[in-house]
Amino acid sequence: MNSKACIIFDIDGVLIDTRKSYNKTIKKTVEYLVKYIDPTIGNVRTLVSDRLIFNFRKSGMFNNDIDTCYAFILSILCGPSKISDLYFFIESITNNATINGIVSVENYLQSFSKDRLSEIKKLLNYPGDIDSSILTRVFDEYFYGPHLFKKHHNAIPKYYFDKPLIQNDTLLVRHSTMKKISNIFDKRLGIVSGRSKTAAKYSMKSIFNFFDTYGSIYLEDEKREMGKPNPSALIKCIKSFGVRNAYYVGDSAEDLYMVQKARRVSNIHVELIGICASNARSNQVRNLFNNNGTSVIVREVNELPNILNKVMTQF
Repeated sequence: MNSKACIIFDIDGVLIDTRKSYNKTIKKTVEYLVKYIDPTIGNVRTLVSDRLIFNFRKSGMFNNDIDTCYAFILSILCGPSKISDLYFFIESITNNATINGIVSVENYLQSFSKDRLSEIKKLLNYPGDIDSSILTRVFDEYFYGPHLFKKHHNAIPKYYFDKPLIQNDTLLVRHSTMKKISNIFDKRLGIVSGRSKTAAKYSMKSIFNFFDTYGSIYLEDEKREMGKPNPSALIKCIKSFGVRNAYYVGDSAEDLYMVQKARRVSNIHVELIGICASNARSNQVRNLFNNNGTSVIVREVNELPNILNKVMTQF
């Protein structure tokens, strides 16, 4: 229907509700590794709240949930001994998280417990793959579960042998919605997502087939420096369709920053479509989107077909 534009989607929070999968994996991983390193610390679960997870993410540099685990583990193990003090300590760290991501957390903790920080960093050996970092391995074992972990990594799990938390993913988008969007863009649909292709196919099921193979990049499968808000993946996907006009559908600060960077460093005209549910946390992101000129903001992805034809005229 339109020969000039494509549309690229984020997955988590846009096409899939991950609050009971990725968020739960963060909580389980942090609890397991804090206990593994220091069994004397109790009530770890109460410290890893959805609110604090969101606080890290809204900095725009914690799109990788293993980074978020790393920040929590360092903060808990290097912080004050009293649990009541520790929660506010972690909150202050989330408020000081910057575009430097995990480095900003490490720098913040240097003045509190330099030797302890160095010791824990050595134990976690992060960033690293499943063979070099216990953090990466434990996270992926919880998320993928034994069967999918083996399929994805060609490796035997060591720490977790129960049901995969990826099973808790909930598909948000309807098949009919994707069909309408596909018709609007003559099948020029792509993905730029922090998850792996394995995880995307597993949770998106038949919806996965709407997306062009060459117009999709799964950042977990790429080098770390390709992660959001680096715009390289987005630019590559858009160019694969042979167009210079695009929409990116996202729900987070790093999605906004990625789109802004893509505009600055390329000759591509890309507009963000913001997904913001009606709740207090999403309202913070909505304000960020509004303050940065995001012209299209919807509550959920199934609203898109009704508004896309109205905004396509800008191209």
